[in-house]
Amino acid sequence: MIVLVLILLIILPSGLWVSPAPAVESGKALFEGRCSPCHTIGGGAKVGPDLRGITNLRPENWLSDFISNPEKMFQSGDPYANNLLSKFGGVRMPALGLSEQQVSEILDYLKSPAAPSQAAAPTREAPSTAPLAGSPEKGEKLFVGLISFENAGPPCVSCHQISGIPFPGGGKLGPDLAGAYTKFGAPAVQSILATLPFPTMRPIFDDRPLTLLEQANLAAFFREASTESTEDNTASIVLSEIAGFIILLILAGCAWHHRLLTVRRGLVEERTKPGGRS
Repeated sequence: MIVLVLILLIILPSGLWVSPAPAVESGKALFEGRCSPCHTIGGGAKVGPDLRGITNLRPENWLSDFISNPEKMFQSGDPYANNLLSKFGGVRMPALGLSEQQVSEILDYLKSPAAPSQAAAPTREAPSTAPLAGSPEKGEKLFVGLISFENAGPPCVSCHQISGIPFPGGGKLGPDLAGAYTKFGAPAVQSILATLPFPTMRPIFDDRPLTLLEQANLAAFFREASTESTEDNTASIVLSEIAGFIILLILAGCAWHHRLLTVRRGLVEERTKPGGRS
């Protein structure tokens, strides 16, 4: 009898206590790291739609294509994708640089019974603590590198331009961020600053995340910059180029005039010296 009980104690746990499949666990980790800043599962719409039951609403191959390359779906004219774009104020889901295997794992998680159990708590949409009030001045200094990021990330100006920063502006690798705050709205900007989900940024910032205060300061700077006209910055650039061209013309004229004088002086001296040509 004792032997039978021991056998049951050994066998029953393996038969009754079934842990989630590895793919579901991996999908959950990917969802929490890449998707949860913009989506909930049962917690309501956030920056993007609530994904609870999404695998019953759309075919799996459509979901796979959209997660892998959302911009391609937008450009293809897919009606459902563009309806989402319109519904959420033109906020485009970024390409997250996920592999085919990772996309499959996220879908496995969304289809699994584990996903609904991860629905957001009632306070998820309205946390008890108010967002930090950022400083546009400090945000600008962080953007251009006059203040270093606490975790040693590179300044935004390395890759981005925005109105308000002095000539010659910022880098060209990333998009111009002038008007980004107005275009995408506060929730999207705050979510992006919190996760920096873009493939070109993740390798740089995954180990160098922005602090909450840095996020607030940058968001405040983007908000202020979005209200400024970019025309003044463009005009200053054009005027600077014109002024530079005029200066080059003046310098070239001076150099040519000096050369003419030198040549003429040499000819005069040659003609006037004894034995010179008359």
